Amino acid sequence: MERIKGADLSKLTTLKVGGRADLLVIPNKVEDVRESVLLSREKDVPLFILGGGSNTVFGDVKGIVLWLRRLRGMKVVSSAEGFLVEVMAGTPLSDLVILSVRENLEGIWRLTGFPATVGGAVSMNAGAFGAEMKDFLTSVTFMDWEGNVHRVRAEEIEFSYRRSPFPGIGIVLSCELFLKRSELPVREEITKIRTLRKRTQPVNLPTSGSTFKNPYPRHAGDLLERVGMKGYRSGDIAFSNIHANFLVNLGEGRFEDVVRIIEEAKRRVLEEFGIVLEEEVRIVEDSGSDGWKVL
Repeated sequence: MERIKGADLSKLTTLKVGGRADLLVIPNKVEDVRESVLLSREKDVPLFILGGGSNTVFGDVKGIVLWLRRLRGMKVVSSAEGFLVEVMAGTPLSDLVILSVRENLEGIWRLTGFPATVGGAVSMNAGAFGAEMKDFLTSVTFMDWEGNVHRVRAEEIEFSYRRSPFPGIGIVLSCELFLKRSELPVREEITKIRTLRKRTQPVNLPTSGSTFKNPYPRHAGDLLERVGMKGYRSGDIAFSNIHANFLVNLGEGRFEDVVRIIEEAKRRVLEEFGIVLEEEVRIVEDSGSDGWKVL
């Protein structure tokens, strides 16, 4: 287990914005995670769980950031119907996408391009193009805030649009998925999605992905464009000229710029449409982080 005091968090997120953490912990095994949970309780400090950092923006964190990137591994069992996959939380989601393309498996290839970990994707019920993580899960193994490990069936977990009970009830350690064999030519289909992403999303700039959840039946990007937020800039943070719901870092973006531009966007949409936008990106500062002491 590695511990770094005063760690620079900007290097750990895809937007490349961040302050510093009192303590960054990088566990090598599940027992290290338990030790960190118990330490946060003993010291009475917040504990934030970080995966790929693709939908997270940090300020200064007065507590512990637990980065699960080393909890990697995947066990695959094939059958005539498909593949049963057990995968650890720190495994890149792209590993599952690669498996689905190689073996021509249904669904999860639609999440191509997400620079997320599997644990993070489960926690936010990541989704795109009609597919969500919950569609493939058979079980989730997690550690509660007492340090106990539980394995629960997917149907017992309450998932919704970009939402799950994690990390509220605990830390995702691993999950099991069943990926059915597909009748579609997956390699051709994923090429179409990758081409579409390049045309409609700012893939060449540091970004945190979708900033706001879509307020059904409206789309956040459309609302933001209608109130003049497309291309709007605060310091070096801006809403993309390609997609109005994507924040991008144009150079030396700061946490304060992110907070300011998000608040401006919410204000304009509320005044124009009476709609309160809900952030999909997680803004983390001081004790505002998810996890122990902030439930």
